Amino acid sequence: MQRNFLYILFLILIAAGAYAGPYTEIGIDGYIGDDYKHANPLSDADAEINPIFRGWAKDYVNYLPADTVWLGTDMQPYPWNTPSNALNEASGDFIDIVSLGDLDAAEISQGKKPGEITLIFGNPQIENDSNHIRNVKGYDFAVFENGGNGVFAELAFVEVSSDGINFARFPAISLTEGLQGGYGEIDVTDVYNLAGKHANFGGICTGTPFDLSELADEPNVVNGLVDVNNICFVKIVDIPGSGDFFDSLNHPIFDAWLTYGSGGFDLEAIGSLNEQQYSADINLDGIVNGEDFSLFISAWMSSFGDVNWIGRCDLAMPKDDHIDFRDYSVFASQWHKKELWRE
Repeated sequence: MQRNFLYILFLILIAAGAYAGPYTEIGIDGYIGDDYKHANPLSDADAEINPIFRGWAKDYVNYLPADTVWLGTDMQPYPWNTPSNALNEASGDFIDIVSLGDLDAAEISQGKKPGEITLIFGNPQIENDSNHIRNVKGYDFAVFENGGNGVFAELAFVEVSSDGINFARFPAISLTEGLQGGYGEIDVTDVYNLAGKHANFGGICTGTPFDLSELADEPNVVNGLVDVNNICFVKIVDIPGSGDFFDSLNHPIFDAWLTYGSGGFDLEAIGSLNEQQYSADINLDGIVNGEDFSLFISAWMSSFGDVNWIGRCDLAMPKDDHIDFRDYSVFASQWHKKELWRE
């Protein structure tokens, strides 16, 4: 009966043609007071970090902000140039961040590098430390930025490493067109594999998730210099949203630019995740339900073409980068299933 209902609903939604941008993963949801979500805002003493998070970065190296101008007196009273703000669990506090700074047009033309920081998981001197990030079923870690309500986004590239020397960058896409201004808003469903696309502000605490399996074709992974089952370092590299920096398909990347104060990407935390039991739990809230179905429908019949990463709704094995009835069959078989931590 449940599957029949799901199939009828499926046909109705297909007919309605619900669709946004092509990249509809909403990240790891969390709202104040919901124990099933990961939010832990300081204003809610009873909030708990979602059990899917198994660890958080405890140290950092190479905090290299874009420049020193934005680190002046306008920073007071907020210590936004304090990298330790990015350690430990996400708090939901939008000023508990470290900023990477922003580059203006003159600095970009001079070839100055965007800001970056690298967070450390576990002890890099111990092979396969239990706190290292590994390639599990589903997403493997999430990056928290303090963007507002999912539309005011300051974006960044994400890279991972096993030794702190050799890194693999997640292939990413941005379909936003044209300059957005200092407080411009973007459609985050036009952005993929860039940190900062999910809201972490105003009582909503969400992170942008990443799946290490999408690095399978990256050169340093192929040649063994980066072991996706033993990730010790996660590097965040700011993207000034001027259109002078490009995604994996050579599209110019636009976001809010030029920014001031806590300029550029504002990192709050990075958390590693436990293995996901049900692939159809697309939003990772612990149960396969209508929220996941809405996301699945939004990606229906979409194809990732020559792009070699896997969509969150590409459920059937082997993956074929296309959302169709094979994937629907998997979704239906997991309908109303709960992850073990939510039982």
